[in-house]
Amino acid sequence: METISPHSGSRWVREWLDTALSVLFPHRCSGCRRPGTVFCATCAQSLLRLAPPICAACGKSVTGRALCRDCGERPPPVCARSYALYQGPLVSALLHMKYRPNRELAELMGTWLVDLYRGLRWQATLVVPVPLADKRRRHRGYNQSALVASALATTIGVPHDEEALHRIRETRSQVGLDPADRSFNVRGAFEARGESVRGKTVLVVDDLWTTGATLISCAEALLTAGANQVLGLTVARARGRWG
Repeated sequence: METISPHSGSRWVREWLDTALSVLFPHRCSGCRRPGTVFCATCAQSLLRLAPPICAACGKSVTGRALCRDCGERPPPVCARSYALYQGPLVSALLHMKYRPNRELAELMGTWLVDLYRGLRWQATLVVPVPLADKRRRHRGYNQSALVASALATTIGVPHDEEALHRIRETRSQVGLDPADRSFNVRGAFEARGESVRGKTVLVVDDLWTTGATLISCAEALLTAGANQVLGLTVARARGRWG
């Protein structure tokens, strides 16, 4: 049975407002700002999908090996994959969704992750989003990763629980931090509810993988609470010295 979030009571109000805004202010592509749709066909065709050979653990592009160097030295507690590289129109689309609860865009990104999930033949039994800190969530009024996670879970028919994983302390923004600082910043920042995740194969959903520090910290909390296995999907993956 799907867990009902305490935030769902006002969901119909948000959906009504989204509909009203779409009538008053017709859609523009979140990638290039052309009018007509939330993400146009041209921008969609420009997405650079992550394709084999990739690391069997974190999904990073590799050459001639099963695991990337980092995962070979220290296997992560989560098996993760990303839909596309964080570049071009996808950067603009994710930034747009980060600051506006665009449900149509979230549903589109959810369908991207559905395709990825089904291709991997994973068998998750619970879907959870990476949680925001309470202060940040109150300021935004929503969690963009939760919007994508909900769309994904609905399509694949797996229960979605936005309250199964909590951020138990405030953390500074990860932007501008190197891998070691990112890991330290989110270490011990999450806690999972044992009654929700015990014995489950948990699929954690986030918008972006940069170094993996956030998903790894989430996975550690879930496993500590009794999850059997943790999988991770992100819409995008940063490319560069840490991606």
